Amino acid sequence: MLRHKDVAARYEHKFTWKEISDPIYGYTYFNREIEEKIINSLILQRLRYILQLQTAHLVYPGAVHTRFQHAVGVMHLAGLMVEDIISKILIYYGKEYLEDYDPDSLIQAVRLAGLLHDAGHACFGHAFEEALLWGNNRVPIEVNNHEKIGYKIVQLLLEDKIREFEDTYGLGHLYDILMSILDPDEPRDKILLIMRWLIKDSLYPADILDFLRRDSYYTGTNEYGYIDYERLYKNTYPYFENNKPLLLLDRNTWGEFRAYLYAKANMFEHVYYHSVNRAFDKLLKTILRKLDEELDLTGRVNDLAKGDPYGYLALTDVKMYDVMLEKALNTNGELSKLTYRLLIERKPEWKRVGREYILSSYQGSLAVKHILKLVFDKEYRRRIADKIREEVYDSLKDKGVDESDIWIDVLDISPVPRSILMPGKSGGANLLTLHIGKKKDKQIIKDRDVFLVEEGIPLMIIFRAYIRRGLHRLEYESIVTEKIRQTVNSELGINIDEYKKIIKEIYSELSPEKYEEEKITV
Repeated sequence: MLRHKDVAARYEHKFTWKEISDPIYGYTYFNREIEEKIINSLILQRLRYILQLQTAHLVYPGAVHTRFQHAVGVMHLAGLMVEDIISKILIYYGKEYLEDYDPDSLIQAVRLAGLLHDAGHACFGHAFEEALLWGNNRVPIEVNNHEKIGYKIVQLLLEDKIREFEDTYGLGHLYDILMSILDPDEPRDKILLIMRWLIKDSLYPADILDFLRRDSYYTGTNEYGYIDYERLYKNTYPYFENNKPLLLLDRNTWGEFRAYLYAKANMFEHVYYHSVNRAFDKLLKTILRKLDEELDLTGRVNDLAKGDPYGYLALTDVKMYDVMLEKALNTNGELSKLTYRLLIERKPEWKRVGREYILSSYQGSLAVKHILKLVFDKEYRRRIADKIREEVYDSLKDKGVDESDIWIDVLDISPVPRSILMPGKSGGANLLTLHIGKKKDKQIIKDRDVFLVEEGIPLMIIFRAYIRRGLHRLEYESIVTEKIRQTVNSELGINIDEYKKIIKEIYSELSPEKYEEEKITV
């Protein structure tokens, strides 16, 4: 691997190192002087008691790995990536492109950003956010998602410690670099923007590369999540175009990049968006809202915004499972019934009915238009879901099913996080572009820009129907499947029959006798 001698030696020799056995990387490494002190803090240790995949262990029993494991994994992978990219900047461009930032400080800040990127998660991770933070007028905007909360926690509890590390180990601007990476807003300095991309807000950051490999391992779905992460980052190069930084992927690595996109899509479709897992998540979010009414969980978020983080930091899965189990076994009422259903019966209220319908970018530009509109336009998404529910209800109402007995789940899968793609973001739709390049001797050459939608990347919307468990009948399966298909195609103007017509025309025009001699075994 191409490495600059100063980057290879200076940083690593500045510290003493320990190792952790890890099923993904073999071993992950951390330094004793800085990283061990952060790892052994409340901020990181509490992540041992928050599962990485919320309720997925109820579907995949092996999925009991924690956000702590993921955080250490991201730190390790981000460390490999940052040493690699800084080596390339120094070799191909020169030290001035580091903008007066010390390489050791950049490396250490990126590693700490990987370690701390999920520090803001509460119990049940994203389910907590969706249930209690998003759209909640009681929660201040500066703490209305886990990234903002994590930034606030680091600010409150680690600033003094990290600034002390700056002085002790000669790591100038360490705290400021770290916070620029964790900040919800993008940094202005070009080198800091590149450092941020290694952790998040890019097509294949350390966060995503780690959780896909790790989650597929623990769920037993290696066939979905395998990624050649080493080939990806080792074949990524810094590039500056019109004074703007870019990350270029070597054109010989295009195949690995496509495989990564499909791995990401497969993990979302089959694991994160598993139909039973979605039903469990819906039940969990109902429980969290009811617990919030009793225990004022959002009050702890508000306390954090005012400078007191400790009540929030106590919100772990372990604590809340204890609360829920007590409710399930020793109380009466709806909350007792719901928690018993989740923890003991393992039977969510909603059961999927019919086959899912997938609207894919492969269906053409009109489909892409509707996919992006369904991703961004909540009202449009709600209108389509309501229309599907009306049509499904209309076909089942004479069988004793009420419209409130039907739930339509609309899910989106894209190659980059939806939060990054949102209109108005500085990156915006540009993040659907992959920059392809090539290195020759000591020069990096940009080859072309690949617009990923045009290349047929897995951009899709999944439509699913659920019915209350006690009302499910096998005879409803084919009825609902057809209703979903008809409604989506009708509402969006998608004509699937065109595909069938094309195939029929091709086969009718050709004589099979002409191809008999060309038969081969595949």
